[in-house]
Amino acid sequence: MSLNQIQLIPTPELALLFGYNEPSASFYDFCRRTGIAPVPGRRGWYDPKLIRARLDAVQGISAAEREATTQPSLVAQRRARHAQK
Repeated sequence: MSLNQIQLIPTPELALLFGYNEPSASFYDFCRRTGIAPVPGRRGWYDPKLIRARLDAVQGISAAEREATTQPSLVAQRRARHAQK
């Protein structure tokens, strides 16, 4: 794994993604209530995969349900084609 594959989201960008103009008390309260926390040892940086997992949990969406509603990856599509032959 190279460092190019690791993508963390800084606090100001995350606040904008959640609809806040800037990191504010209400933004931090939202994060606390949903269980979204910065990466340990990297204050102010968030892991998008952990954010997605927490949002899914809050909404009661399981990983299987989420995968069923998304388009399969190109690898999964190729495997499905080859399995049909």
